[in-house]
Amino acid sequence: MSLPLLTAQYFQQLDPRVLTLPDGPTLLLPTTQQALYADLFDESSPRPLPTAPYRTRVLKMIIAKLEAAISDPEEDEIYDPLLETLGTLISTPKPSATQQAQQLTHVTFTAPSQCPESQERRTIITSESRNAIVTAGTTGHRTWEAALHLATYLSSPQGSSHITGKRVLELGAGTGLVSMFCAKYLNPEIVVATDLERGLMEQIAGCSVRNGLEKERFRGCIWEWGQELQLDGEEERQEDGGKLGFDVAFGADLIYDTDLVPLLVQTVKTLFTTYGIQEFLISATLRNEDTFGTFLSACEEKHLAVNRIPFDSPKEEDQTGFFHSTMIPIHTYRISLPSLLADGK
Repeated sequence: MSLPLLTAQYFQQLDPRVLTLPDGPTLLLPTTQQALYADLFDESSPRPLPTAPYRTRVLKMIIAKLEAAISDPEEDEIYDPLLETLGTLISTPKPSATQQAQQLTHVTFTAPSQCPESQERRTIITSESRNAIVTAGTTGHRTWEAALHLATYLSSPQGSSHITGKRVLELGAGTGLVSMFCAKYLNPEIVVATDLERGLMEQIAGCSVRNGLEKERFRGCIWEWGQELQLDGEEERQEDGGKLGFDVAFGADLIYDTDLVPLLVQTVKTLFTTYGIQEFLISATLRNEDTFGTFLSACEEKHLAVNRIPFDSPKEEDQTGFFHSTMIPIHTYRISLPSLLADGK
């Protein structure tokens, strides 16, 4: 038995209360229990499992539902490996709440299904601190809703057209989910993930290996906004007269501090004028209208055109991958520099 939706939710480590479990009678079937163990709890799986505390919570919930579904104790049984796994997890010493908040764990994200009948699952593994908002002075150690919204858009046929065959750069890559997804599945010429924090770039480098990404297709690079971008491996190309450049750039959840807006907008304009991009895609969680208004005004001052892309994430109950909350509006915008088009560049 295949449990693709539950498996995708579980490996993204959603709150156990929202996991899509089979109904009681289906859950009791030996084939279902065997599939649950093999897909979610077998430690010989090549995919990194969620943290022990998370597995414990989910397995307790599953076994409680199994016990409630038993109508004939002589016939209905709980699969022994599930019970044995729970016993092992319960007896394992638990980290403190502080340790759990700071602990990095591998999270596997699954893209939404393009075809319900397809068995292909497009997955990306990241390294995250799921229980902390700020870790080591940065918010980049977890994947935020705006990144999942952007990844959802780019995973669609309309969205992937921005990436296929292009030289792509991401600003503020954080965990690197969106960049690595583009590099692995959307067939770009190259994707460069940038962020200011060295620790984040080291994590992305490790995850790129886990995801099987080749250096020719994917790079990570520390880039401080306002400084020149230095990309390893491009020196020879530039010495031969070639110019470091890109076709498209994107970023998610970059508009959260009005003090950073001027530097962000100047960096976006520099990507057009110095690095040759034709469009910049930005996904924004609209938490504060004043902050976003400041961003729009700054773009207007720099003669950047901002247009909303007509795309909305599915409702939470309809999502099949890249699961995220839609309680706060998240929109994606396309930024362009009309003067470049007028000049024929």
